[in-house]
Amino acid sequence: MNEIESVIARRLAFLERELDRMGGAADDAEHELRLNPTDPNARRRLEAIYALAGKTWAQIQELRARQPGSHAVIHYDRHADALADRAYRQALL
Repeated sequence: MNEIESVIARRLAFLERELDRMGGAADDAEHELRLNPTDPNARRRLEAIYALAGKTWAQIQELRARQPGSHAVIHYDRHADALADRAYRQALL
């Protein structure tokens, strides 16, 4: 794997992990909206999450198209240790 492929794989892993987290945030926001359907703040929060998730998904698709193989080399393991996850995020900055 050359340097460009490695960068693409790391970016994909980061974006896929963030998209997964947005799913959890969207679940929470949907729950809040169900509890109080007239709350404008809950509605705006959910709309913002959906908009960000859509942009993130578009970035993932763009990176996958630029990837030489059909699958990412690095995959996010949502069941991994939380401390290792935080260390990995800091390494990407």
